[in-house]
This record gives sequence, structure tokens and C-alpha cells, in this order.
Amino acid sequence: MDAPKGPAGQAFEILAGGGKSASAERAVDLELSGTVRDLEVAPDGTAYLLMSDGATARLERIRPDGTHATISLLNGRHIGTQLAVGPDGSVYVNLYWGEEKKDAIYRIRPDGSRQPVITYNAGAVAPGNRSIGVFSALTVDPQGRLVFAVDVSTRGTAGVLIRRLEADGTVRTIAGRATRFTDLGAAQEATPAAVHPPASGKALDWGTTAAMHVPELAARPDGTIVLATTDLTSGASARTILAVTPDGSLRELAEGTPDGLPVAPAPFTREGDVRKVGNLITGLSASGDLLAVATMNGSGKPPAGGNYDWAGEHTAGQRAVLENLRGFEIRLVKPDGSVSTAAFGDRFALHGDQLYVVVRNLAGGSLLLGRIKIPA
Repeated sequence: MDAPKGPAGQAFEILAGGGKSASAERAVDLELSGTVRDLEVAPDGTAYLLMSDGATARLERIRPDGTHATISLLNGRHIGTQLAVGPDGSVYVNLYWGEEKKDAIYRIRPDGSRQPVITYNAGAVAPGNRSIGVFSALTVDPQGRLVFAVDVSTRGTAGVLIRRLEADGTVRTIAGRATRFTDLGAAQEATPAAVHPPASGKALDWGTTAAMHVPELAARPDGTIVLATTDLTSGASARTILAVTPDGSLRELAEGTPDGLPVAPAPFTREGDVRKVGNLITGLSASGDLLAVATMNGSGKPPAGGNYDWAGEHTAGQRAVLENLRGFEIRLVKPDGSVSTAAFGDRFALHGDQLYVVVRNLAGGSLLLGRIKIPA
């Protein structure tokens, strides 16, 4: 039975979760639980959640008509780490087998067929498309080309490369240059400087280290690839947001800082400039000229007396999650660099003028997937 309508405020449309069945056909009847590794939205508005229960990964698909389906990935123990959706609706998922040290990115086409498109330590699938290293992030550019980050360590060098799978099956590095690896201590000392663009501004001059990581990638309509860097020696906090432009330059959009912008009492209220956004963490999404990033500056909940009250028609089960949620601040960045807080949640994805958000009730572990309309 529906609970009374919430107070006037930020409308949060529930798409999935709050129900009692793990196999419900209707997404709003779904009991959604587990660890959410990633969230992406296809061009037609279909949402995909990459879920993990222990060492087994699966996809939860929520279509615009409200129907739900669980998509199994592979048999056996494997970890799914990242998702991406191409312009044609193909879903790309990175799967890792820890015991066998195998890493592969699979493509699931709209017709349901699937195949690995690039692998590590499992043999080449097609000439020229084997990548030496472990994948850490992926996205698809407007031309439908897979772009991925890979941690490499070979022939005495180590670091992170941003690579692109071309239409002819070859792989091209578009950003990053692994540096000579002497020992981890030296890499750790070099990393604080390495997470910033090179003095030349050229993406291929960007010297990366063995203590770096790129956990997130996003693509913009003009072909710019946005990436988050992580310094593995500092609690895995993302230190910078960088952009690789189509002309091969690399520029910095934001740097993580311990103290950041305060959260406004109402959503979408200008809070300051992206250069001072705060403690950046894993989370990055782009749509049109908008960018969303995640920060962890405070309690993980809306300010007391604020207007983040998740208005809308929600069931009692859904309200129980919304009233007890904790999450990161999801900051919306406009083209002028201004920042506002849009929501609080675990995972998020921009799609047109909608922000899709996964929220969690920490008391019970239940999840909801919903969306918020971004004002013009």
C-alpha cells in the first residue's frame, strides 16, 4: 500500500527496488540488494546495474516500461568492475578472474549475443587487440569506440594508459606513458605530481606511475574523454579530474582537496567552483555539457532542515530506504564550472536531463534505483 505523498521538495522517481521479490518482473516490486559496482543508462533509457554478490557478477536491467530482468554474465567465480553502454545499445562489462589472473571486456549486443572484445592474459581475440595489463575503467565514445584504462607493468616500466579500440581491431594509446619502475617507494613519491597533466599539455606526455589508478572514465559528445585519477597511497581518494580532448591535449578540471564546498540546503543551488569541490571519490558521469562527480565531505546525508526530502509517491518499503539513506554528495558541474549538489547516493549516471541514482539504507542494506530531473 502506498504511503502518503511526501512533502513538497525534490521529486525522486523510483524505478526499481523496495519490493520483496528478487526475480520480480516489475522493477518496483524488486528486492534489490548486493554491491553495486556500476550504473549506466542506454540511449533508449534502459538502466543497467552491475551487481556483485560475493564473487559472482550479474546485470540487473530496468527498461523504460518498468520491466526488470536479471542477466547472468559467465559461469564460475568472477568479479565485474565496470560498465559502459555504446550508442547502439551494446553493453560492455569488465570481468576479472582473480585466481586465474584473467581480465576481459565483454560486449553484450542488443540481440543478447556476447563475446569478449579485448582480453588480458587470456590470449588475443583478434590481431592487435590484446592489452598488457589489468583494466580499471571503460567508456564508449560517440563514434562507438571502446575506451579503457589499463594498469600496465612490463619491461621495467609501470603506470596507467588510456587506450582506444579502433574500428579495425587495433588498439591506440590516447593518453598516458608508463614510467620506469624502480620500486614502489619511488612510485609513491612521484604520484602526487603525476596525477596532474604534463607541462606540455600533451596527453601522450603524461607520465604515470605504479602507484596510480584510473577508476572512472566518461565520454562527452565532442569526443572528449573525462577521467578520474586515484593515488593508491592515500586511501584511494581520487586526486584529479582530467580531460583528454580530441586534439590530444590533457587538461585538469578539478583537484581533490580535504576541505570542499558546503552543501546548500536545497538541491541545484550554486555552491561554488569545481576547482574547490572537495574530497573527490570514485564516481564520474557525463551527459551533453554536464558532468557529475562524487565527493565525501560531510555526513553523507542532506543538511538538517534542508529540502532534499525525496518527494513523490513511494511505498512504505521505499520510504524506509529514503528516510535512512547515507551516500556521497553527487555534485553537478555546469559548463561554466559552477557546482551544485543534486543528490546523495552510492552510484549515479547522467542521461539527458535526468540523474539516475542508487541509494542505500545502511540499516538494512536495501537498495533503490531512482531518478531526478535536472532543472533547465
